[in-house]
Amino acid sequence: MRTTRSIHWLSLCLLLVLGLQPVWANEPATNGDSLLPRLPQGALATIEVAKLAPLIERIETCDLLNMILDSPQWKDAQKQDNVKKALAGKAIAEGQLGMNLWQFAKTFFGDRMIVGVYAPSNGGQQPDGVLIVRVKDAAAIDQLWQRVSPLLPLAGDKVKVSDQEGGGRLITLNDGHLLVIRDHWIVLTKVKTLLDQTLQNLATPTGGGLTEVAAWKQMAAQLGSDHEVQFCLNMDELNKLAGHRLIPSKLDNGVLSLLLGGYMELAAKSPYVGSVIDIGSNQIAWRTCVAGDPQQFDQAHKPFVLDAGAPGAALPPVNGLLHGFSLTRDFAGWYRNRETLLEAKLMPGFDKFETGLATFLPGRDFGEEVLPLLGQRLTIMSAPQNYAHLKGKPGVQLPGFALVLDLAKPAEANDLLSLVFQTVIGISNLQAMQEGRQPFVMSSETYKNTQISFARYLKQPEGANLPISANFQPASARVGDRFIMTTNVEMCRQLIDTLQGGAAGQTATPSDDGNAIRAAGARDLYLNLSPSIAADMLEANAAVLHAQSLQQGKSTEQATNELNALLKLLRQLTPLSFKSTRHTDRWELEFQLGWK
Repeated sequence: MRTTRSIHWLSLCLLLVLGLQPVWANEPATNGDSLLPRLPQGALATIEVAKLAPLIERIETCDLLNMILDSPQWKDAQKQDNVKKALAGKAIAEGQLGMNLWQFAKTFFGDRMIVGVYAPSNGGQQPDGVLIVRVKDAAAIDQLWQRVSPLLPLAGDKVKVSDQEGGGRLITLNDGHLLVIRDHWIVLTKVKTLLDQTLQNLATPTGGGLTEVAAWKQMAAQLGSDHEVQFCLNMDELNKLAGHRLIPSKLDNGVLSLLLGGYMELAAKSPYVGSVIDIGSNQIAWRTCVAGDPQQFDQAHKPFVLDAGAPGAALPPVNGLLHGFSLTRDFAGWYRNRETLLEAKLMPGFDKFETGLATFLPGRDFGEEVLPLLGQRLTIMSAPQNYAHLKGKPGVQLPGFALVLDLAKPAEANDLLSLVFQTVIGISNLQAMQEGRQPFVMSSETYKNTQISFARYLKQPEGANLPISANFQPASARVGDRFIMTTNVEMCRQLIDTLQGGAAGQTATPSDDGNAIRAAGARDLYLNLSPSIAADMLEANAAVLHAQSLQQGKSTEQATNELNALLKLLRQLTPLSFKSTRHTDRWELEFQLGWK
């Protein structure tokens, strides 16, 4: 009984790619030809996938996949019941298909496919949709049909097969879905009118469809049209369907507003929100874009758009950078307009924030007296440290961290931030007394004509497994109009070297393109993370991680193998980055990840 049910569901799934001998004579278009002209107009959204055959081939044969399949984690996963069932189903499917699933995917999904989403029809609650699949080798459909057609009687009256008017085969499923196979084309939808319009577009050499609709036309102009994956939301249609702007004018998350508030405000009024994914031999790049001129923002949203010539988001080079984050905003302007930008329920949180800051900034109004002293760029970085300030190493080794702030009024801001730094050291010493650890003593040194203030231990810690607090030797310095605050002196010196290099303040990490300000737009956010450096940090803490695994009941061999597999995986990846770039006619986000 269970076997019969499995075969029944398998037969239903296979109907998505089955049909009779081709009845259309036309050959499929090239891979570079979008299927947007084939979809009926009126779509709310589309997602198109193309050129998957070479990608599937690369995934099937890549070293990274083989590494994962050979890992202890995958071997453990294979012992789980749901994984065992999935692998058994895979074996049954491959036996019936006469090919492995890799080959099946390359054959039937390796050319191009597209999904269009439409407003619900006939008063329905769920949106309607159309799926179009173009199969490069139509003969493969017929060959597969010969293998699985004997299974169709097992489906009973759940599946009906008949000839489609105009040619091809119509397969009707009992849930209302209509499947048509003609030549190289497979079309699936639940709405007869959408099916008829799609078939008509397929019969027309140039199609019709969505290519002239504003959302898709503008997206193609700004992001291009030949990508492995293309996704587009028709914001005009979605706003009309909702009866109001889909993206609220006030956000319920302050961090989200600060990071992406400008992008989201532009998206609310843009004809589209579009995303594309490009996959190379050793890199994947994802971009998402909205159209419009950010310079036309109202006063409340002006803090997201800095003046021309303002420094862009960039990372000063640091040896062995683990992570870096840089953000440019008119922080004082954003804070002043927070009641317009954010929901009222968040305002009490700002009051608590200001109350807590009174410890460090007594008698100062944060929004009116502190933020205006700061510039419009904030940078946070981390990198491994050498622990030169210790006679030994901590049991848990943390990277060194750095905060770099641009200063609008350097002299006054330096005094204020130096006071904050001293207050932090004082509070740390109070905690040290309570915890029985070594207190700090304020000290200073001159490094390349720059004064560094730092906290040194009253007595230098010694030992092989020092407490986690031994990771820190706070330091601060001012270089021109930038203030540095780090968790160790070594990193403070590195940043002084970098920032005194003249153009270093505008120079990004080696993994970046080297331009903080692009010719066509201004970068306002940049994030970089190095998996290989993360692997080094994990390896430095191998003993701690190993002990944790043993506490979880794992064997010594299992704990060692799992950590080694993770380290090997991380070292196969190149630095990942996330960028936000504002152009005169759009705002674009970009994510990149590579592998060796």
